[in-house]
Formats: sequence, structure tokens, C-alpha cells
Amino acid sequence: MNVEASTARTALVLCGGGARGAMQVGFYRAIVELGLSFDLVVGSSVGALNGTLIAAGMPPAELAQLWRGLRKPDVVAWNWRGLLGETGGFYTFAPLRRLLHEVLPIRRFEALKHPLVITTTNLQTGQPCYHERHGDLIEPVIASMSLPGAFPPVWIAGNQHVDGGVVDNVPFAKALNRGVRELLMISCTCCPRDSTALASPLKILLRSFMIALDAKYLCSVQQHRSRGIRIQLVRPHFSQSVGLLDFDQTDALIEVGYRETLATFRALRSNRMPPASPRPEGVPS
Repeated sequence: MNVEASTARTALVLCGGGARGAMQVGFYRAIVELGLSFDLVVGSSVGALNGTLIAAGMPPAELAQLWRGLRKPDVVAWNWRGLLGETGGFYTFAPLRRLLHEVLPIRRFEALKHPLVITTTNLQTGQPCYHERHGDLIEPVIASMSLPGAFPPVWIAGNQHVDGGVVDNVPFAKALNRGVRELLMISCTCCPRDSTALASPLKILLRSFMIALDAKYLCSVQQHRSRGIRIQLVRPHFSQSVGLLDFDQTDALIEVGYRETLATFRALRSNRMPPASPRPEGVPS
């Protein structure tokens, strides 16, 4: 049942992270198993995709099955007009649009089982835009995932919109404005040390973007914790490099998100630090 904004107390907050968003699938499974409830879902970038599927009522097992079946051609295709410099991006999310039309049982905000907020960046105003309550779901999801330069902007209500992570990768303030006092979160932008020398301009851009998002993320967490907001945060340890559209490690990412969410939340309940993983980072059980 859709909960009114004034009654929201706990929010599931899902950030960006490309293919590392598979961790959110394991996170979702764990919090459901732990019996943790939420009144609101807030998502940006790949978090908008997962958040929409969760808010539509997709159970954890079904979401995991969907992710495990994903391959790059299911999500993106070459944008030939973009390669000619005509549309602002050399990839297109046309395959993902088609997939969402197939798998989403609900395609409008007002019909969702849980209230949802999707963040995009308005290129004309330079401000974050929060899509909620009414209207089409699919175009805001695509816009929220559209990394500038790699994907063309999405036109919504007469303006171009791109990745929500540009201005608000973790929309704390929007959740708090809805009356939320507790946030359930997982970080997918953790940037472990990587000794690999990068030469591709796109890989350099993506790595730099992820580093910036991670730094801003941690700063925001610290700031809001100091204001008395209860933030239950999971930062999974996954040392292997994962490309933006690299779906080869989905199983391992889901598993580490699930395993470390269980450890973190059980530790929070017992007021102690979670135990160290007995396996090397990034290796599933």
C-alpha cells in the first residue's frame, strides 16, 4: 500500500554505481530476510532502476533472477547518431527501455506499492529534479542512469535530464524532507585501490566520476549523522575492478551485498562491529 509522504519514517536509499548496482539486489534480499521495513524508496542512477523495481513490488528472488540474466546488449546499444556527434552520447538505453516495458508490472508513480523518488539532473537549470507521486516511471529511470557524454540526455517536460549522480547521487535531503528519520543504505561506489594504469579516456572519466561520488557520499553521511539522523550503512568489500557495464561478476556482487548486509545489520543490532570476512574480498561463498 502506498504510504503518504507525511507518514514516511524509514527510507531505502539507493545510489549509483553502474553494474555494481547488483550489490543492491543482495542488500534488498538481506533486509527482507531480517524483517526490516521501509516507507519510502529513493534512488539515483542504477539505484533508480533497482528502486523502481522494488517499489513496484518485485520480490528479491525475482530481482536477482533479472540481474543474473543481464548482459550488455540487454541494457545498451551503440548510438550511431551519437557517434556522429548528433545526439550527445555514443550509447543508447533503447534495449533497457524495451526490457522495462516487459518486466515492469507498474509504469506510473501513483500505482506503485511503495512511494518512490527518482533523482535526475536538469541540464537547463543545473539543479536536481525529483520525480515522484505522479507520471511515467520509465523515462525518469532512463534519465537518472544517463551518464553525460556516454548517453544522450532524456527530454522530460521540455528540459534535458541526465544522471542524478551529477548533483545528488545520494538524495539525503529529499528523504529527510519527506519526514524520514532513518536511512537504510548500501554504497556501490566504493573505490578500492586499483594499480591498473588507465589509458582509455572513457575509463579515466568513469573512474574519476566514481571517486568523486564516493568522496561526496562519505561526506554527506558524516554530515547527516552529526544531525542525529540514523543511517544504517553497508559498505561492501569488493576489490575486483567492475566496469560500468560489466555484468560478468553479477553473482559475486549480489552475494557480497547480501553477506555483508547481514553481517553489518546483525552487528548493529548487537552493538558491535561486524566480523571480518574469512574469504578474500570479492570472492563469493
